[in-house]
Amino acid sequence: MNSNLLLNKIHLIQIEYKKLLVSLLPKFKSGYAPEALDEINLFWLRRIEEVKLYLKNWFPGKNSYVFTAATFMDFDDNEHLPFLLMGNKHILDDPLSKYSLIRSEMSEGKDADFLYKQISVTAEDNLKVLENIHNEILILPLRLLNQSNDQKVFEKAGEQAFVSLFNGIYSLNEYFEKCNSIDDIIHFARDDIERLVMFSEDDDVMLDFKERFRIALRDTKYMVDPNRPDSYNFFMLVFGFIQQALDIIVSCVEYECIPYIRYPVSLHYISMLSQSMLDIEHVIMLRFRMNVGFVVYKLCDKSKLASVCLEDFLEKNKIYNFNDKLFNALAKYKINEKNFFKHKITQLATDELDAFYNFLSGEIN
Repeated sequence: MNSNLLLNKIHLIQIEYKKLLVSLLPKFKSGYAPEALDEINLFWLRRIEEVKLYLKNWFPGKNSYVFTAATFMDFDDNEHLPFLLMGNKHILDDPLSKYSLIRSEMSEGKDADFLYKQISVTAEDNLKVLENIHNEILILPLRLLNQSNDQKVFEKAGEQAFVSLFNGIYSLNEYFEKCNSIDDIIHFARDDIERLVMFSEDDDVMLDFKERFRIALRDTKYMVDPNRPDSYNFFMLVFGFIQQALDIIVSCVEYECIPYIRYPVSLHYISMLSQSMLDIEHVIMLRFRMNVGFVVYKLCDKSKLASVCLEDFLEKNKIYNFNDKLFNALAKYKINEKNFFKHKITQLATDELDAFYNFLSGEIN
């Protein structure tokens, strides 16, 4: 399939997906979310070959970014604008394609109700992206494609990453045999466990580790079970982030793209786990460009990006090319994928953003 035919097919899939979401919204809002999620998964599975072909042959590159590790993008809050600053090809990793797996592992109750409400919000947000941004951001199920790989191998890698947080524990069975309370966990944990583990976005690493764990139990009730031991809840709090990070790394290496991450906890685990994969050339570039994108996101003033209509923003960014200007500025100071962790790039990124704001407002040509 030539590139034009392939792109046309992908654009047609976006139109079909929009129609499907419109038809499924009533189901999401009226308690039929599981059936609606099944329809979404079937939709993607029927088109999996075209999606893979696109991801393998047209999408790869250092300027190809995938918005991932998020429950939804949040179009109303202009979250798409800083994303569009980075690179020149953009995919939203469809969160809905992962929700059916999450749902299958939950029992009915308040947690499932919470999930259904989130699914409805995500579906509505997906629609806004499809209706307003057109093909500048494609919605594709990047990480759903990993389900076609050997899941047992994938899960084993996650388990090994988890038990590597401990001394003298070499399997999950051994972890649950030796650990029951948080004191047991701390006893067997590596000396640097406080640095390795991040429980949530609000985790305060300055606090005592045991206190951090207690706060996480209190603030993330939907992830833990108060009737289960600390070892179970610690596993639930940490293992999901490890699996998510591995999932993202594997997907982005396979399709040679860059994850766009906006949450510190996801960035933390991707950075930590990818540290042991530096023999893979793409991982070196992935870490650099992912971290630069995260800094830009944290510094970006979305109100200034939204001061012009979306069409003008896209056109002016195409002319200005913020992405290239930023990486050229980093290169000027000899900051690259091999040494970026030694440098603070906040001021450089701020200066480049300010220059783009001025260009966007017409203050400079």
